[in-house]
Amino acid sequence: MAASGMEEQGTHTEKVVLRHCSGATAEILLWGATLTSYKTANGQDRVFVSPAAIYDGKKAIRGGVPLVFPQFGQPDKAMPQHGVARISKWSIKEGSLKDSAEESCVVFTLSDSPESREKWDHAFCLEYTVSLSAVSLTMTLTAINTGDAAFNFNFLLHTYLQIPDIAETTVHGLGGRNLIDKVTGGDAKREESSEIKFPSFTDRIYIGEAPVAKDLTVKCKGSPIFAVVNEARVAGEVKPCDMVIWNPYEEASPGDLPPPAFKNFVCVEPGLVQEPFELPPKAIAQLMQKIMPL
Repeated sequence: MAASGMEEQGTHTEKVVLRHCSGATAEILLWGATLTSYKTANGQDRVFVSPAAIYDGKKAIRGGVPLVFPQFGQPDKAMPQHGVARISKWSIKEGSLKDSAEESCVVFTLSDSPESREKWDHAFCLEYTVSLSAVSLTMTLTAINTGDAAFNFNFLLHTYLQIPDIAETTVHGLGGRNLIDKVTGGDAKREESSEIKFPSFTDRIYIGEAPVAKDLTVKCKGSPIFAVVNEARVAGEVKPCDMVIWNPYEEASPGDLPPPAFKNFVCVEPGLVQEPFELPPKAIAQLMQKIMPL
């Protein structure tokens, strides 16, 4: 069995490498607990990281799976966009790095600090579990309200899936859902098609409807390349997952995503983002995404 372990590099590039006995691997930075690589047993990387991603700790990593908490976007201007989780250094939970024939896994933790309290004045603890098997990658983000007062939050897994060509890619499983189209200024619409195509800049929030796990499928040229399962719970209650679907094309590509890099990813992001969710004192919220390359 290939062992998992810690690799030390620069301050913001320290990482944990999971190595499953099948040959599959995953790499997760301590900075932001951002997953930056998921390779299947054949050595193919299935997540996308921008060739111009910045690793100096001044901003979030462009690509992989950044963690969004406690806000989506920047409704609170006193807090960084998408919150504090993706721009904080996490720790490895003691004794959590494990290997077995079934899976290799690790748990990262992040708690409130004087620095986080300056941006968001609440007590919290986050745990992020990454589990790697021969056929899948599972990421579970858990938020615990460790304080004595309820707080409102959003969270999201900002997953960049690597694809051959965005122009030939479709996402299936969101037909019939209501959505917010951010490209057209936040128009409310209904997805009439059984497949989402990407002929141009796309930025949509598909509103969760039923608290039941439902597979999404990503296809390229009509052939399935990923199956994705998403689940969410707040205070023990299953919640419908919102889904953010994003590709900026050249027109909205940020500076750390130089064209034509946009051609090689689609963001398929589960979360609770359309409205604030309340987490009572000592309560737990959880968000899970399982990625199964096909």
